Amino acid sequence: MLWNMKKKPNIILFITHDQGQLIGCYDSPQMPNSLNTPNLDRLAKEGVRFTNYFCTAPQCSPSRGSIQTSLYPHQNGLMGLANPGPKYIYNWTLHKTNKTLPMYLKENGYSAHLIGVQHESKRFLDIKSTLGYDTKNKIDKIPKFLLKHKDDENPFYTCIGTFEVHIPFEPFGVPDDPKKVIIPPFLPDHPEVRKDFAEFYGSIHSVDKMIGNIINNLETYGLKNNTLFIFTTDHGIPFPRAKCTLYDPGTKTALIMSLPESNLLSGGKVIESMISNIDLLPTILDFIGGDIPKNIAGKSFLSVLKNEKKIFRKEIFVEKTWHDKYDPMRGIRTENYKFIRNFEKCETAFEVPADMAYQLRTGKLINKIMKEIYEKPRLDEELYDLKKDPNEITNLINDPAYDHIAKELRKRLNDWLENTNDPILKGKILPPKKV
Repeated sequence: MLWNMKKKPNIILFITHDQGQLIGCYDSPQMPNSLNTPNLDRLAKEGVRFTNYFCTAPQCSPSRGSIQTSLYPHQNGLMGLANPGPKYIYNWTLHKTNKTLPMYLKENGYSAHLIGVQHESKRFLDIKSTLGYDTKNKIDKIPKFLLKHKDDENPFYTCIGTFEVHIPFEPFGVPDDPKKVIIPPFLPDHPEVRKDFAEFYGSIHSVDKMIGNIINNLETYGLKNNTLFIFTTDHGIPFPRAKCTLYDPGTKTALIMSLPESNLLSGGKVIESMISNIDLLPTILDFIGGDIPKNIAGKSFLSVLKNEKKIFRKEIFVEKTWHDKYDPMRGIRTENYKFIRNFEKCETAFEVPADMAYQLRTGKLINKIMKEIYEKPRLDEELYDLKKDPNEITNLINDPAYDHIAKELRKRLNDWLENTNDPILKGKILPPKKV
């Protein structure tokens, strides 16, 4: 038993849209910020913060599907967005037969609840949505939920999903001062970009207030010490060269876990090991003493929390098939290098999704403020030296000095594609004609 309580801990999984690692305590040279997020920072100070946590895909549904199934998108069938309809899931038969985190937890004595957003499909989660989308309409309802379930005989699992911090930002919070925001080094420091980030910060502040509200209510109802609070997001920030790309700003995400009465999940520890979001499900099951399924791709990282293993993964695999358009790519990231294989010809270096192109100032100005980078034709392969070039600007695939690195990573990526039966190896992946 890994906790000092009479029953298994309650579990709250709080997941946002498109936040990446934009939290005050995640300030870093690659993703710097001037955010004031006292509640999320407190959660990290009391719990455990993971600095090299990656999603499997830089889009909402595919990444969330991996969290729920511990399978890569091409394994669980959710390779596109679920919200336009089943035809974009690509493999509906596979998709609807997967077991998910709430299903596994139900088998371990938990009740399962969904509050707010899910982006996988109602059938996919096997739990009922109880509330709406953004934090404003949940702020007075969370206490009612906790009060109702505080004395339950069985522990509860609650997934809380919020529309923030998805575009548009402005309806969800008061913008910060554009002069005070910090622009990441992979984007131009332009007045219009600053306005976007000011609104983005405001939306993040709304999330932080919601986190504070939940923590306060857990304390009020005597639930905090017996509740595992997990905060995460689906993928990187909604800006060019982040969301919908396999670069770190698109695939690196926040993960904070806190359970006061567990020595493994408290004390302000910082874990730097590379971990994928497919690893969250088996870790939760391992922690509560449940059986870890054999037919999943993830693995428990409890060994890292116990200081038994410093290197958890030698590589992270990432993928993208469809978002606004068919744009398949697969990638492998090690501690020092990133190798990406692009399976379709593209006239631009990276995709700018529709919401960014039409609702974000930065997206509208892409051909002006990022023209030199954006209008470069995309090569079939990309290779980046992450130590020398952490912003992944210089593609080294044609540099003879890196031939041996490219050869090794190309083989490791191809082995993964074959071992996981990725349909991309058979040619263009077409959505089913009927579902």
